[in-house]
Amino acid sequence: MTQGQASVTRGRPRDPGLEDRVFDAAIALYAETGWAGFSFEAVARRAGVGKAGLYSRWPTRPDLLRQTLEARWLTPQRFDTGSLKSDLTALARQIFGVLTGPHAGASRWMTVDRANHPGIREATAPYAEAAVRQGRAIVRRAIQRGELPDSVNPGLVMDLVVGAVTNHVGTTPASLRGAMLAKMDDFIGDLVATVLRGVGVNLSV
Repeated sequence: MTQGQASVTRGRPRDPGLEDRVFDAAIALYAETGWAGFSFEAVARRAGVGKAGLYSRWPTRPDLLRQTLEARWLTPQRFDTGSLKSDLTALARQIFGVLTGPHAGASRWMTVDRANHPGIREATAPYAEAAVRQGRAIVRRAIQRGELPDSVNPGLVMDLVVGAVTNHVGTTPASLRGAMLAKMDDFIGDLVATVLRGVGVNLSV
């Protein structure tokens, strides 16, 4: 065996499925326990992997949390359908799905943990900022296309859409959750139409 061959075969081969298993386990764990229960040991045990495998890819817990959120929770996406109405509808659907999905608890924990743990706030800042940029870019592209006047505040439009969905899901009693989910499309349609009328979009065109 040559030296080159030895260097290729030396050591344990990389597990191609490890990251998927870890992200699946990590988002489920965080949604249930928040930062208090989000340890390397707990993630490794739930994912069925060794802690050494985690440490070799994620040097700190905040790093693992940030990448988990990017991979399995609210992924900052570029919605660019060419229509403000369609873009806002897609965004509202994504937020609705995240807040009513199996890992909805992550939203509650993120609010608490970012407020109480500066390390988490710092580590997840790039993720949070990317989500905000993608949302505001929807409005800026609409302004460039001439759908909206320059005076429209992109942040305000995002607050109206994301805030309305968040409030709607958060204040609906458990007994009415099924009805809420069944009427999701109607709610999103009414919400987007209301926001567009509020910023001066002519929906009859």
